[in-house]
Amino acid sequence: MKRMIRGAIAVLVASGICFLSQGLVHAQVQAGRIVGTVYDPQHANVPGASITVTDVATNLARKVTADGSGDYVVTPLQPGVYSVSASSAGFQTTIRNGVELTVAQAARVDLELRIGETTTQVEVTSEAALLATESATLGQSISTKQITDLPLNGRKFTELGRMTPGVTFLPATGNVQRVRPEQVNGNVISGVPGSQTTFLLDGVDVTEQHQGGTWIQTSVDALQEFSVMQNAYSAEYARAGGSFNVTTKSGTNKLYGNAFEFLRNAKMDSRDFFQPARAVLKRNQFGGTLGGPVLIPHVYDGRNKTFFFASYEGERTRQGLIFNSIVPTAAMRDGNFSAAGLNRVMDPLSTTGTSNVRTQFPGNIIPANRLAPQALFFNKYIPLANAAGNSAIFSPSYSYDQDQWTFRGDQELNSNNKLFLRVSLVRNTDTTPAAFPALGSTSLSGPARNIAGAVTSNLRANMIHELRFSFLYGEYRSDAYFMGQGADFNKAAGLTGLEGSQDASISSLPAFSWTGYAGFSGNAGDGRPKWQNRSANELTDNLTWIKGKHIVKVGTRIHYYKPLFTDSRSHNGVYNYTGIATEQPASTAGTGDGFADWMLGYPANATRGNPATWWGGFGTYWHFFLQDDVKISNRLTLNLGLRYEYTPWLNGYRGQVATFDPSVAKSIIVASKTDKLDLDAQPLAKVGYDIYKDLIQTSSQAGLPLSITEQSRNNWAPRVGIAWRPFGDKTVVRAGYGIFYESEGTSGRLNFNFLPYSVTETINADRGVRPTRTTANFFLGAPFGSAATVANWIPVPKTVRYPYDQHWNIGIQQQLLQKVVLEVNYVGNRGLFLPSTNNINFPTAAAGTIQTRRPYPRFGTIAYNTQDAASIYHSLQAKLEKRLSAGFWTMFAYTWSKSIGFNPTPAVGGNYAYERALTGFDVPQNVAISFGYDIPFGKGRQFLNSNAFADRILGGWQMQGIWNYRSGTPYTPTVSRDVANNGIGGQRPNRIASGKLANPTLDLYFDKAAFVVPANFTYGNSGGNVLRRDYIANMDFSLFKVFTITERTKLQFRAEAFNLSNTAYFSAPNSNIDVAAGGRVTSTSNSPRQMQLALKLSF
Repeated sequence: MKRMIRGAIAVLVASGICFLSQGLVHAQVQAGRIVGTVYDPQHANVPGASITVTDVATNLARKVTADGSGDYVVTPLQPGVYSVSASSAGFQTTIRNGVELTVAQAARVDLELRIGETTTQVEVTSEAALLATESATLGQSISTKQITDLPLNGRKFTELGRMTPGVTFLPATGNVQRVRPEQVNGNVISGVPGSQTTFLLDGVDVTEQHQGGTWIQTSVDALQEFSVMQNAYSAEYARAGGSFNVTTKSGTNKLYGNAFEFLRNAKMDSRDFFQPARAVLKRNQFGGTLGGPVLIPHVYDGRNKTFFFASYEGERTRQGLIFNSIVPTAAMRDGNFSAAGLNRVMDPLSTTGTSNVRTQFPGNIIPANRLAPQALFFNKYIPLANAAGNSAIFSPSYSYDQDQWTFRGDQELNSNNKLFLRVSLVRNTDTTPAAFPALGSTSLSGPARNIAGAVTSNLRANMIHELRFSFLYGEYRSDAYFMGQGADFNKAAGLTGLEGSQDASISSLPAFSWTGYAGFSGNAGDGRPKWQNRSANELTDNLTWIKGKHIVKVGTRIHYYKPLFTDSRSHNGVYNYTGIATEQPASTAGTGDGFADWMLGYPANATRGNPATWWGGFGTYWHFFLQDDVKISNRLTLNLGLRYEYTPWLNGYRGQVATFDPSVAKSIIVASKTDKLDLDAQPLAKVGYDIYKDLIQTSSQAGLPLSITEQSRNNWAPRVGIAWRPFGDKTVVRAGYGIFYESEGTSGRLNFNFLPYSVTETINADRGVRPTRTTANFFLGAPFGSAATVANWIPVPKTVRYPYDQHWNIGIQQQLLQKVVLEVNYVGNRGLFLPSTNNINFPTAAAGTIQTRRPYPRFGTIAYNTQDAASIYHSLQAKLEKRLSAGFWTMFAYTWSKSIGFNPTPAVGGNYAYERALTGFDVPQNVAISFGYDIPFGKGRQFLNSNAFADRILGGWQMQGIWNYRSGTPYTPTVSRDVANNGIGGQRPNRIASGKLANPTLDLYFDKAAFVVPANFTYGNSGGNVLRRDYIANMDFSLFKVFTITERTKLQFRAEAFNLSNTAYFSAPNSNIDVAAGGRVTSTSNSPRQMQLALKLSF
């Protein structure tokens, strides 16, 4: 490995010397190329022809010479419009104008030379390439006009990914607040989750590796174009998911720009299906762009060589949210559960006999003297119902402010040397209210910045060197504000056992949950305040060599990543009430209520943990690739690639990483260069060390690296693709296969539950007996970190094999008409060694104390990071595209697919054999139809083109739209209580019928009678994801008119509607089959109709 690193450094040093000797150059990162053949009227090849490719916007030209076969390649080239000319002695000069090149495209431009004088020019207007004749890579390019003209709610370009076959646009996952990068990780590309999607901005990686998405959300008016790529068979590309490959605009020889404002408010919107009135909304998005040559009168004329581009966009949103929470009634807060439809409430203190039989409270009412003081104290934070079905519906105000800037410069020193530099800045704040008014709000912010640059040198006519760099930094900050903040709630309520874990400087509420009801979650009780810093620095070095029929590209990527975190965690306690204290142990059906347990003060389990100061990791990734695109013949191109990735597990910051080894006497192995641990890294590290020091050894003692995990070094990724035109220029057959390594992310690697630095203790109450653990004293006086309690943790594995996907596709492109092309592909992938979590301390299902049934009784959950999961995806993907002609363009994208995988966290006895099922993002049918149409009235159009008055009123109108249909995603039925008595939630029922209803309603969306609660101390037989939620069919539409002010100045007025038909589609229902609220739908999966107006001045 050291030899490999030294070799890579030597390559970089040599590249730097070449760079300095050649001068700075403009990087065409992830750029395209123009290839072609020059031939005479008899179609004989013309060798040695002179080829000139000129960027129309900047007048920058590249010149090459066709080889002995008449073939030529011009690379790298930015996306844009080019003219291509060819000349040779004895022939007229042929010029092909209007050649459009998209991101990373290989466009074929064949040129015919006619007999005649070279000074005679033959000009031909080029049609945009309809077929991908040089690569097996699948994808779709979205032009700058489509980006700015199509309706975009929130102006996020990633939403246009749904125009691409194989792309499913789903809600984001993980922490999805708008200030975080995860807000755009919902695009599932060909069965690979959005957390694996790569975001490339001007060729540099701006992906957030922790949970997916991107830190840098660039204004759509600053984008030249972007492409969605899947199954990218060039070895240059990393990661298993698809990619959003985006380029920003650059300056041109003419000054250009715009200013815009987009307005939304509640008066233009419809009300939510579950809300009696429209939610408050005021949103303004505003900004502008400016680009052109650098001109300093009498000092410097930058036309044809020095260009700038700048962009600013701001947003100010004030929005009413809708929270629909099922809450206990006023009677239930007094202990009265006598209302119809409620389960029988049994008295836990009446437990008698060997079968643990309990008697019901008379009238199903808990006596007043039995009510827990803690419940009476905290009940004031729970709102009363204000709608049918015990629903508490509130519409508090949410605020979001964002400012984003982009600055870009381009410099051409000479025909061989160019330079590019971009700075992107994002600043945002988000104040989100809680579902319960008394729980206040959370203040979030997520500033980020990216500095990127690139250089390119034409070392020789057939050799191009590229060097690019990126510095990416992002933060996430979170604080909570709530009623009574600053008070010691635990002391006031009489909660004990949290004194050792509490941080007096952090004011927060305990967290409470009650099965069947909304609990304290999402704000004060979930571990705030937090602070996260993530930095990623990247250097890539590529060399392209064009030799005969080969285009060879070799490159290196060095990526340094350092994520750091803080978290107040569960220092104030987390308590869960599931109904086990008030059920009938011998026959649980129809008995027990989670809120009744709360009122009596008997939790099912509780957790306490120490607050964390800075923790995280750091490491350097080394990637190398070799790509050879071979032109076997004029009709057959072969893409051959090989990639190697060394992506080590991160070293723990200040040594804060550990593993568990059950095969040795000392089971906890902690990272340390020496035999000394940094116990000052966390305030309570010494507490954890004192408890477990007899089990601890250091990584140096165990012979392990500082990352603990022995690195995987056999990560080779071969790739092959073909593009074949068997019947002429209107048919292309394409096929490919490749291995793509997944990004492991850092959640599993850096989850802070590492002993001894983090001590998180979870205690489970004994089920079916007289309870002894109460809300007031659940930890029975045992000090935090004492041997009387047990710690949960997530150790990293000692060995690992990196997860990877095998991707393949075969298909055909057929040009049907001059501007119409049909594409049909079979696309599949298989995921192997995918991340999973294996609880190696899973208790057996049985009666009695949970802890005694664990393999390692000194610990609670030991959630070992493993690679035991797998997946398989098959699909038919089709696209019918009509390019713009007669004022109309359209694209039809269709995907028919099936996605199967394993639940990464087994719910049935820790056994993966039960977990193979449809994935949570399986969407069998997915259709997207997009279009644009110039309404044929007014100047230059079919009707009323000579009537100036009619033109002012009716002329210049255009409409654009996207209609999308997708099947509903699957979900899993569950039982609300701990039937197996293992302390783990999300258990499954027994399935005795399909569970599907012919006519589902919002009160009963699935057949609860098809599922029954399993017998005590057993697991249900129902599989995962056996039910499916509502589908979605949505139409977004825009209508706009362009007013001409001067020849170069225009004003656009636009009106947009999202969910034009105002149709409600519903989220998954409550999945618990054994509670009254089970099967009920309380929210929609889409927004009601929303309308937006905008003005844009451009010049």
